[in-house]
Amino acid sequence: MLSVYDFDYQHGVRFLGSRNRAIVLMLLDTGMRVSEIANVKLEDIDSERGWVRVMGKGAKERVVRIGATAQRTLWRYLAHRLDNGRGELWLTEEGTPFQSDGVQIMIKRLKQRAEVTSKGNCHRFHHTLALNFLRADRNPFNLQYLLGHSDLRMVRHYTATLGMEDAPQSPQEGKPGGSP
Repeated sequence: MLSVYDFDYQHGVRFLGSRNRAIVLMLLDTGMRVSEIANVKLEDIDSERGWVRVMGKGAKERVVRIGATAQRTLWRYLAHRLDNGRGELWLTEEGTPFQSDGVQIMIKRLKQRAEVTSKGNCHRFHHTLALNFLRADRNPFNLQYLLGHSDLRMVRHYTATLGMEDAPQSPQEGKPGGSP
């Protein structure tokens, strides 16, 4: 899917190509909900620390890390973003705020252009981050904070989604001589 944005960028559609790629990578990298990413303001970005302040469900604020690749893509977008005095991070070509429904339409069109036929919408990025995070970190409390969940119910949903081969193991399991 990202190759479509690279194609756009290389063929002169730099603003849209860089914006859309940055949105996709930030969705995947941070686990933000569509409404959260659409509402990010320029002032919410801490470029020195690689963080973004997110206003989540129920007006709960949290801070999430932006990985190096997503940061580079975000800076590329900002280099092409018109400075028209707007505080919103994501703008349309006309310079107006890019809303949640615009993000959803953009993802749907991207899937069509990339000939991706699998089911899923913007929430798939949230889900993918959760599963990959659990595979790597295996700490459900960290995932709960990262995704902005008030309790572990949704985290339990993600852990149940993992196959038995992905289920978190204790440090001793699977090691020769370790106890069962």
